[in-house]
Amino acid sequence: MVDANREPARSNDLALGWGALMASALAVFAWAACCVLPLALSVAGLSLAGTAWIAGERRWLTGAAMVVLAMGWWSAIRRRRHCDLDARCAPPSPLSFTLLGAATLLAMTALAWSSLVEPRFLALLRAWR
Repeated sequence: MVDANREPARSNDLALGWGALMASALAVFAWAACCVLPLALSVAGLSLAGTAWIAGERRWLTGAAMVVLAMGWWSAIRRRRHCDLDARCAPPSPLSFTLLGAATLLAMTALAWSSLVEPRFLALLRAWR
């Protein structure tokens, strides 16, 4: 017997995972838009106008990414615990946990950007010039 609630819940988990990954990637992009991205693009001979706006919004974008990420982990863990008790339930897919793990790494990169990542990238880019 197939439970009608299995697939929509699984697709919701995947949607939260993809949303968390995209939000975290946008947060990292926002932190990079300040200094590293324009310098890297100039080294490559390119320009990306509009990065100044997103660089100014990086704090709230990072906060939003953290909220979506927390919702994703909460939903996936809650669903896994529920499915451990109820055999009719479909547990979250491994892809959901993979997406949330990648999003967590990106979010941690965004949080550590100004103190750890940016100085190293800027030093590398200066060496290429």
